[in-house]
Amino acid sequence: MIRLLLNLLEKIPYRTCFGLSITDVLKVKYYNRHGKQHIKCLCGGTITTVGIHPDGWETSCCSCDFVYDED
Repeated sequence: MIRLLLNLLEKIPYRTCFGLSITDVLKVKYYNRHGKQHIKCLCGGTITTVGIHPDGWETSCCSCDFVYDED
């Protein structure tokens, strides 16, 4: 049910000044509030942090491939 709502919200042609859709904004708010403790994305996927060579890292969802943070 949540995936259906996220897909419908993705079709709305609204973007923030940074180019994020309403779905992306909701995912970031959910991650900042609940995702750090539960390590789950709003879409239901698992959030993982992966090291990227050389000396970098990326925090993203395995299901929807949304990047939460990177260095």
